Amino acid sequence: MLTLFWLFFMSATFILQLEVPDPVSSSSDGQLQIAAEDAFIQQMGVSAVDSLNHSNQLSESLAVGDLDSTCNDLLAGLPDPVQGNCWVAKNEGDIARYGQGSTPDGRTISTHRLVTDGGDVWTVSLQVWYVGGGA
Repeated sequence: MLTLFWLFFMSATFILQLEVPDPVSSSSDGQLQIAAEDAFIQQMGVSAVDSLNHSNQLSESLAVGDLDSTCNDLLAGLPDPVQGNCWVAKNEGDIARYGQGSTPDGRTISTHRLVTDGGDVWTVSLQVWYVGGGA
């Protein structure tokens, strides 16, 4: 009987010491979504140099074709604890990564924007995550 009690007590002690990770909260995902959307808003809120032909800085830089610079500007708009990758496709073309991205450390969220300029439709996607993989 004493052995049975000791076995039960030690099993309970072991189970209580197990650390079960908390699930990722939806607010964490929401904060990543907002960070990506803010980066888009920053670029779309700046007036184009050639305002007669382009509606904002993002559409102008896409139309010029300097996709690495466009993506680097978007990625620079992310807050410090967030990193990301930028993906761009023109019209029906394949999507490709541009700019200085990195490898995700954990869960990622992707935010997409359709940008039109001069008859072309650009799909721009930001894949974002927290530095270190979690919040």
